[in-house]
Amino acid sequence: MMARSGKKPIEVFLVPEWEKLREGITKKSLARDPKSGLQVDLLRLEPGFVDKPHFHGNFEWVYILEGSMEDERGVHVKGDFLVNGKGGPHRPSSKEGCLLLIVWSGKVRG
Repeated sequence: MMARSGKKPIEVFLVPEWEKLREGITKKSLARDPKSGLQVDLLRLEPGFVDKPHFHGNFEWVYILEGSMEDERGVHVKGDFLVNGKGGPHRPSSKEGCLLLIVWSGKVRG
């Protein structure tokens, strides 16, 4: 479905499906603006997940809905809000698993 926000088309996924990104992490796309690259997704990190270090081309906002995750800044739990800026690498992991709401923009490298 395409929704309109001004003159820019926004893709809104009415019945989003979970898709495997790589081992231990799945994504459910909620909305995306192809022109700006802005995306809103749910991410599920499985228990024991350890990501590879990666960089974001712009920003990533993360809200923890369930469980907990760790990164270079420490342990983050349900209700925490994180901002990952452009540049420096980060390496999220989750001992117990977690569900995240993320809003992000830019290519991920790593």
